[in-house]
Amino acid sequence: MKRYLFVESYPHVIAGQQRTLLSLLQRCRRHDIEPVVLTPGPGAYVDHLRDAGFEVHVAAYPESLGRYGGAIYRDGIRGRVSVMRQTAGYVWGLRSVLRQLDPAAVFYNDMRGLLTVGVAAKTMGVAGMIWDKLDKPHGKLDWFQLPLVRKNPIISGPVAMKYPAWQRRIWGNRICRVPNGVDYGRFQNQPDIRSDLGWSPEQCVFGIVGTITRRKGHDILRRAWQTIAADHPHARVVAIGSWQDDPVDTEFYRSLEPDSVDRFDFLGQRPDVPELMNAIDVLIIPSRHEGLGQVTLEAMACGKPVIGSRTGGIQETIVDDETGLLFETGDVDALAAAMARLAGDADLRRSMGQAGRKRAIEHYDRGEKMDQILGMLRELGE
Repeated sequence: MKRYLFVESYPHVIAGQQRTLLSLLQRCRRHDIEPVVLTPGPGAYVDHLRDAGFEVHVAAYPESLGRYGGAIYRDGIRGRVSVMRQTAGYVWGLRSVLRQLDPAAVFYNDMRGLLTVGVAAKTMGVAGMIWDKLDKPHGKLDWFQLPLVRKNPIISGPVAMKYPAWQRRIWGNRICRVPNGVDYGRFQNQPDIRSDLGWSPEQCVFGIVGTITRRKGHDILRRAWQTIAADHPHARVVAIGSWQDDPVDTEFYRSLEPDSVDRFDFLGQRPDVPELMNAIDVLIIPSRHEGLGQVTLEAMACGKPVIGSRTGGIQETIVDDETGLLFETGDVDALAAAMARLAGDADLRRSMGQAGRKRAIEHYDRGEKMDQILGMLRELGE
């Protein structure tokens, strides 16, 4: 059985990206793959993987790289020069790590891993692939992606638009569409926790699930709710998730003025997402950028309608007026209208949720998608 390396650059959180990687790792044995994980530091995810019996190695970042990704992208010229200098030394040192681990091929779970470990692996002739889940452009950094990999599956069609057109012509055969899947069983037969949370059966509870950042659009939802809250006293909004330890994200959270709007509650990071997803009535994804949105599929698996912005893979996943409602990205009034429509119609919520569950089962089976990805990875190492 050959060893394959899996690179995760954000080991301090366990969010959708990390859960997707865990699903891959859990299915490796079926494909005769011995998985080894490489991260740039310790964290909750590393602990979780080791507790699950996976081999994890740490190659610590230099100081300039050991920050949340968004902070690096906002560096000025002097900061970027420092990052480039330290990155070059770090990449050179990674060659020794790769020689020690001797992987048949490498899977990169994010762009930062590709731009560090991927560069080192490329200089050594080790094939790699990335499953691209983000439609937000990284600027000129996106120019490096297709040349560095042999396979480049994307979770939705819009993701490919961030690669330069000339690269898509040259390396278009490296791109293929493999959307995220959902573990249907994980979200079934969950205990009813609505009463524990103080939500009555008559209430319509809207939920937003994910890291609190401007990209996720919590501010858009906040403004939309403020316009309809008085007209829907039986409804409420809950935000599930926290923010990264980053000045910009922290300031964004503070700008939302927590506790200043009636029936808009921040629940923080929670371990019981499946129970919460079953407890809410409608999921809202007001993202400004989103490759697909794993929570979209999770809500559908729970039989919940989804209100989502017309961006990235959200618009490919939600069937407008059938499994949920779509609104133009950033349009507060359109989001408010969609929320008001579902808040006042329990039958519509129920029928849309049933249609969404059917669509999730038929088109987004997680095991099937994981097997597709692992099959590609194994081919790279043969």
